[in-house]
Amino acid sequence: MRIWMVAFSILVFLTAYSQSGQAARAQSSSQQEDGRVPFTQAVQELAQKFSTRIVVDPALTARVRPSTADSVEKALEELVNQVSGAVWRKVYTNKVLGAEPKDDQILSATRAVLTIELGGVVVVDPRANTFNFYASNYPVTAGLEQNLEQMQPVFSAKPVYVVLNPRAPTSIQNLRGMPQEQYAQMQQMMMDLLSRMSPEERRAAIQQGFYAWMNAAPELRNQIIFEGMRLSFEYWQSLSPDQQREMLEMGRRWFEQQFQGGGGPIE
Repeated sequence: MRIWMVAFSILVFLTAYSQSGQAARAQSSSQQEDGRVPFTQAVQELAQKFSTRIVVDPALTARVRPSTADSVEKALEELVNQVSGAVWRKVYTNKVLGAEPKDDQILSATRAVLTIELGGVVVVDPRANTFNFYASNYPVTAGLEQNLEQMQPVFSAKPVYVVLNPRAPTSIQNLRGMPQEQYAQMQQMMMDLLSRMSPEERRAAIQQGFYAWMNAAPELRNQIIFEGMRLSFEYWQSLSPDQQREMLEMGRRWFEQQFQGGGGPIE
């Protein structure tokens, strides 16, 4: 009986996954027909076209219509105008010989600067006799890029373009609403992350999640099991006879593939 229940749950999951995949493919096909592409793809194409470095916020998962503008800045403006909350900025970093800041460092620093609410602040470290300085909305002077090379410390005159949503949630502390609403937001974030992984990376991530689930408190783990079984049974009852037969056939093929022909009748 236990084997049958496990098999039954797998079959229900496979069918639900298959149908959700078909719906996703249909939606993707519809989106492709209207000329839209993933935001990151549109930006990568701009980076190649204009031979410049562009750092993109991973939270920007919307689909947009690519830009045909004749400059990188006009093109970025067209893209961010299609995504609520998105902005782009030119970022200049310290010029250190043999060192190149990573994308996540640039993105984190840019987000931190854009979310500072004070107009200006100087933070002094008396022990090291150093300070960090920040000023907002400082007027850009003529020849800024040329002057950057003369500053101390020296800044690179070549900008990095950063595209981001300054207020995008980056941790669980940023989530809002009741716990179940926060859980739904986390689930969406997880699905967005999985969609950006390769099949191999997805497999490793799912395995890690499974191990974390197995190490959960027994009471929580058991409730998840029984709730999953209940939902699977309700889903099974909602299917037509033809859909149920299709599910069983799918499960039979899956067992044959996994167990090298060992997917005979389930007792």
